[in-house]
Amino acid sequence: MTKRKLLFLIGNYGTGGKERQLTEIIKGLPIDKYKLYLIMKDDCSFFFKSIKCYLDYYYSFEKKYFNLFDIIKLERLLKAMQPDVVFSFSSILSHYALLLELFGGFSYRLINGCIRNAPVDLNFQMKIDKILYNFYQEVVANSNSGLQVYGQTGKKGRHVLYNGFDIKRVPKESKGELRNQLGINDKFTVVMVASMGDNKDHSSIIRAADKILKINNDVQFYLVGDGPMKENYISWVSSLELDNNIIFTGEINNIEQYLKASDLSVLMSTNAEGFPNVVLESLACATPVIASQDGGTKELICNGINGYLINKGDYENLSSIIEYLYKNKETLVKLSYNADKTVRSNFSLKIMIRNFEEILDKKQLFIN
Repeated sequence: MTKRKLLFLIGNYGTGGKERQLTEIIKGLPIDKYKLYLIMKDDCSFFFKSIKCYLDYYYSFEKKYFNLFDIIKLERLLKAMQPDVVFSFSSILSHYALLLELFGGFSYRLINGCIRNAPVDLNFQMKIDKILYNFYQEVVANSNSGLQVYGQTGKKGRHVLYNGFDIKRVPKESKGELRNQLGINDKFTVVMVASMGDNKDHSSIIRAADKILKINNDVQFYLVGDGPMKENYISWVSSLELDNNIIFTGEINNIEQYLKASDLSVLMSTNAEGFPNVVLESLACATPVIASQDGGTKELICNGINGYLINKGDYENLSSIIEYLYKNKETLVKLSYNADKTVRSNFSLKIMIRNFEEILDKKQLFIN
């Protein structure tokens, strides 16, 4: 059987959601069906090292920013590889590949897989992207909300490929064992894993924590992550004299351990999420999630079944739900059971790889 030549394009191979999804796709595709190639702007994470052995060839531009001359290098690489399918997670490389397909004499099938968010408000660049997606025969998003926001719903060649989760990543230790390992006190524990920048709403969880801790000292909050707002949040928590109950861990590489060691996970955002990996990871660890409801988050969380969806910035409701679940352990147990079931039934790696191959096997879409 002739192997299909599949080329992936990506920008920085970092540690975000698209990099993890691409990593799992490369590892999961059957080696007897595909020859896999990768072109990236730069390698800056351990993810890439884990997939090198699966690739027939890879190339890194080893730079921070693309320029127009890079299209010449890309053209040379494409001529050498002669891929059947080009699947891109990079906006710039997608556009370069589109130009080369239209005017460079190439006949590959180009799939733009760059829709990774579902913002409520589009900035200037997002509005440009919304227009440019219409020039692609095929577009893949990681949520239905993403397709909708960018005006791609209902068009031919539009697909949703949800992230998949490797169940093997869930720690085998019990919640109690993990708390001992991590030095977490045996209190009702709420965790939020998110970068501390403009897109995440740590203000709401701090306000909710302040309200709860005024009447209940048996609850603790772990804020996991780093970013430009971190020092401001630390100062704010210190001024509230809540340092003992709101703990900042900084950036960590054992996220699943903290998620499984917690009773609840929170993700509050200032803008809409696409398909937030941390929610998927939390549910896989059987930890229910309370999250702001905009975007693709509602495609993961079923309100009152495996977590709760609340309005953006509604810290009053956030604090009420946390207090309710603290007092109602039976409800928490049901949510935890459903959280685990959600991932195993709908978002496993096996399902993601199957859905990816189904996209590749839609023969009618090869026609230009």
